[in-house]
Amino acid sequence: MMDTAVTMAGGALARIRGILPSLLPAERKVAEYLLADPEALLSQSVGEVSAKAAVSEATVIRFCRTAGFSGFQSIKIALARETVNPVAAALHEDIAPSDTPLDAARKIFASNIDTLNETLRALDPAALSRAADTLGGARRILVIGVGTSAPVAYDAYAKFMRLGLSVTLQTDAHLQMMEAALLGKGDAVLAISHSGSTIDPVETVRVAKKAGARAVAVTSNALSPLARECGVTLITASKETRFRSEALASRIAQASFIDALYVILGLRDRRRALSCAKKIEDVITSKQF
Repeated sequence: MMDTAVTMAGGALARIRGILPSLLPAERKVAEYLLADPEALLSQSVGEVSAKAAVSEATVIRFCRTAGFSGFQSIKIALARETVNPVAAALHEDIAPSDTPLDAARKIFASNIDTLNETLRALDPAALSRAADTLGGARRILVIGVGTSAPVAYDAYAKFMRLGLSVTLQTDAHLQMMEAALLGKGDAVLAISHSGSTIDPVETVRVAKKAGARAVAVTSNALSPLARECGVTLITASKETRFRSEALASRIAQASFIDALYVILGLRDRRRALSCAKKIEDVITSKQF
């Protein structure tokens, strides 16, 4: 496995927060200890971390590898790159009941900006390229998303349709599976789910794969059931709090991946993209005063 902690500029904290729900209890203790005070880890040994987290040293090493790092030193290097910046640390401040409306707004804006920066730091260029290859080369694309991911799925449909791609959208659990069953070899499904653990998109992807289609996921959890089912996964970052579960930041990160794919696919076939844009412009002007 490629050691992304070394080859990328950052994204360690975002990756750990994303996989937290999928970790085994012992490994989750390590993750929670690390997230509570990542700077403390920089001066600690494996033995000290295992004692503080009340787990074995083997569990600490196993957690590092589960999180995508080659070992303990690798995760320390990645965390050092992120925690040495006091401004970045301040952006993770939680919203407090005593905050003024302006304080809350500033923290929300800062969190959204931080989410985009963390997502970019954790971006796997190879995965982005494979996602573009899968969707751009597909005979037909089915975009799915339920709940708070549905608006992002709709945005993906609207963008890819403007490129002249054959794309459909389903946000209903039953209709998703029905349409997935009608896919075939050469088709693709794009599944959007923040947690990656919602049953409906996971089951739909399984049906699509059984029909011969390929699958791309956009999720925050690299260890989620959805990520395991999909051939390509784009990982978003999002720090949710007790006040902001399923925060807008998660959807901003998802939408940014969709926008990036839209631009990449448009650049790959500029002639078609420009032709479609001209046709759309010609008809949509009649809807404006």
